[in-house]
Formats: sequence, C-alpha cells, structure tokens
Amino acid sequence: MKAKGKSKMFKKRDMAPYAKLTGLDYLGYFFGAGTNILNLIVSAFLLIYYSNVLYLGLTEVGTVMAVSKVFDGVSDLIMGRIIDKTKSKYGKARPWYARMIIPTTVCVLLLFWMPAGFKGMMQYVYVFVTYNLVSTVCYTANAVAHASMIGFMTMNTKSRGMVGVVSMASNTVFTILVTNFFMKICRFFGGGDAYTQKGFTCTLICYIVLYAVSAILAFLLTRERINNVMPAQDTEKEKESEEEAPSGIIEEKLAEEKHRKKAEKAEEDVPIKVALLSLVQNKYWILCNVMCLGFYFLMSFASSATVYFAQYIMNDLDLQGTLSSILYIVLLFGLVAALPVMMKIGKGNTMRIGLIISAIGYFIPQLTLQKSAVVGAMAIVGIGFGFIAAPAGSFLQDTLTFGQWRSGVSAIGMGNAVFSFVNKLSSALGIVVLGWVLDLGKFDAKLPVQPASALSAIKFLYIWLPALICVICVFLSAFYDLDKKLPFLEKEITAGRIGTKKRDWKTIKEENAASGK
Repeated sequence: MKAKGKSKMFKKRDMAPYAKLTGLDYLGYFFGAGTNILNLIVSAFLLIYYSNVLYLGLTEVGTVMAVSKVFDGVSDLIMGRIIDKTKSKYGKARPWYARMIIPTTVCVLLLFWMPAGFKGMMQYVYVFVTYNLVSTVCYTANAVAHASMIGFMTMNTKSRGMVGVVSMASNTVFTILVTNFFMKICRFFGGGDAYTQKGFTCTLICYIVLYAVSAILAFLLTRERINNVMPAQDTEKEKESEEEAPSGIIEEKLAEEKHRKKAEKAEEDVPIKVALLSLVQNKYWILCNVMCLGFYFLMSFASSATVYFAQYIMNDLDLQGTLSSILYIVLLFGLVAALPVMMKIGKGNTMRIGLIISAIGYFIPQLTLQKSAVVGAMAIVGIGFGFIAAPAGSFLQDTLTFGQWRSGVSAIGMGNAVFSFVNKLSSALGIVVLGWVLDLGKFDAKLPVQPASALSAIKFLYIWLPALICVICVFLSAFYDLDKKLPFLEKEITAGRIGTKKRDWKTIKEENAASGK
C-alpha cells in the first residue's frame, strides 16, 4: 500500500511548464548537488595530495591542469549538445544522474592513485590523463546535467529562484561535509598521519558512497516539465479523458500538443553556431559568467588556500576544518537573511552587498593573526557569501530567459554547458594559481619550516587575492539591471513575441507606460 501511495504522490505532480515545484523536486535537486561532492574533493585536496603525498612539482601540476581546461571547454559544449539532443522518458538531463555513477567512481579513484613504477615525465602524463577523465568527462556530464535541471524543471520564476537557493544551500552542506571532515578521516585511516596513500584512498571510498546515494536520490525525486516525455500510462489516461471531453476542448488540446512538438523540434534543430551566437550576443549572460567566475573561484579557492594557511601560518592543521565549517555554516544563515533583502532590493544589489562584506572579512587577518580574529573574519566572509549565493543560483536561468526573448533561440543546454565550464575553470584556476604562487614563493612540503617568501605567498593567497576579486566583482555588479525586466519578458515570451529585434526593452517600457502598467 505504501508503494502505491508513493507512486500516486509522484504522478500527482503538476507537469505543466509553468507549474510550481513540489517538495520532492526541491529535495531531489538538493541531493543533485551531491554529484559535485567528488569535484569538491578534487578542488580542495588534489593539490595537497600531489605536494604532500606524491611530492610532485606544483608548477608542473598547475600547468597540466591549465592545459587540460582547453579540452574541458570543448567537452562542456559537447555535453550541452548531448543533453539538448537526449530523448528519454525520464527527460533530457535527469537520466545523467544515474548514468555517470560508475564512470565517475572509477576515474576519481584512479586520479588519487599513482602507479609505483611511474617516475618523472610518466607521473605528469598520468596526472594529465586521469585529471581529464575526471574533469573533462565525468564532472562535465554531472555538472552540465545538474545545472540544466533548473531550466528543465519549470519556467515558474519563483520556483526557479527557490531552486537557486536550494542549490546554494545543498552546495554549502556538501562542502561542509568535505572541507570539515576529509582531512580528519584521512588522518584516521592513515594512523595519525593525514598525508598517506591509504588514508586518501579509504577516505575517497567513504565519499564515493555518499556521491552514489545522492545521485540515485536526485534521479528518483526530480522531474522535468520542459520538453518532458510523458510516460506511456499517462498518455493512455489522457486519451481516455479526451474521448469523454467536448470536441472544442479536444481541438484545443491537439493544437497545444502540435505547438509543443513544433517548439521541441525547433530547439533540437538549432545549430551549435546559432546557439553560441545567441549566447555571445546576450550581455547579461556574459556578465553572469564573468561574475560567477570570480565567485566560484573564491568558493573553491577558499578551501585549498585554507589548508596551507592553517598549517603553515597558524601552525594548526585542525584549524582548517574549523575555518571551513564556520564559513559554510554562517553562509547558510547569510543565505536565509539575504532572501527578504533580495525580494526588496533585487538580485544585483543583494550580491553587491555580499561582495563588500566578503572583502572586509578577507582583509581582517592582515591586521591581526589572533585565532579568534581569524575565525571571526571567516564568519564575516560567510555572511557575505550568503548574500552572494542567494541570487547567484538563479542568475543564469534569468539571463537565458532574456536571451530566448531577444534572439528567439532556446539554448538552455548550451548555456548551462558553458556555465559549467566557467564553474570548472574557476575551480581549476584556484588550483593553478595556488600552485604557481606557492612555487614562486619557494614552498617545499619536505621542509619542516617554510622560508619567509613561502609564508608571504600563502598570506597573499589567503588575504589579498580574494579581497581584490571581491572589489572587481562589486564594480561589475553595477551593470546588472535584469531584475526589473524579467516580469515583462516572461509575458512577452508567453505571448510568443520573441526573436524580434524591433521589440527592444525601450519599446516594451513605452507600451507598458501607455497602458498604465
């Protein structure tokens, strides 16, 4: 009986394109962020694994990762196209939650394991191959699919906004699970030593189980309403109801179905060049990607830099877990506090406030390195991150809505694919910049005491660079004014008035002013 009740609950969900999402949808998307948990480990701890377990050159490793981003960018575009072309009863993006579990598991284990016989150049070739398998193939499929789900789940603006919030909240939870416990578990399995192969391998297995469970739950609980393929039983039920309905209603439904199929075919037939051109001509989409590049760089970079700052500046490796936990726990409170503010002053202004708060928090350790002050500064950064994260989750989908109205081209898969690349690029840049700066500072993991140049490099990475990025993003956020346009754009799209350059924003404002709206 319970099984039947559960099945009925799933079927009752409104599958209309503008339907509000249910608790199951939000819960499923929450677990969908768990598909990113292994990438969080790669971003935060791969470099410390290479430097303190394998003793590889950080400049060489950073260069390998930088070169890999070229292939990564291509793979994101390919995956975006694959998702747009995917035909399944489960939808376009949703099936990929389940499809990537085994490949991702195998590739991540290989990335954190080096054959004993490999020396010199062979080590870096192995790093290149395994890193690309994880980042270019596996993470691309997971990340593009998960990001695209926001666009495919609903066109309801409020629900999309809530999905964005859920996304940031879930990312925060999973980030805490990684940053606070990973090194502790490594130390446990390593017999008190955090930097052993056994410790890293056993810890990875624990997190792989969490990743697999999250991916399965995301697949089971989420639903796609945009371009969804209805199950056969639902189609039969619809046919039965149509037989009993008046002829006028039947004709109306047939017309709607014809329009839906035509729209789906039009989207599938959009060439890659056309989709990319529509994105390049979308100023808000470009601005969103540039700003998110900075924000996600800070998010990924914070975990990596904190490990070195805690161990070599504060002389307390356990402080890394404390700082990371404080950052992301306070972020959740900042996220909640930011929601009413965002509703009142808009997404752009809310993000601007968050960036200013974060910049202040990053600067405090320059004034004093007292442990309490450092912890308090990270809490301030967490509040700022919450105000940034609240609007960041739905920024992209809003810009794609603008792009659809402006060009007449729906490029959800391609738009999210490029954004996924930007996200991964920010994570990779965090590792690359960290490695290069540490090498310039003459950092050597084998030395019991680091030279002054290495300590200065770590302080620059932890304090000055993040603060500078925040200031730059504050300037860029001043150009985001899409909030006030969205309600009108949605009406335009619903009315079918898309892809007409003559109907610019100025025209819409004049028409609304004339009608008293």
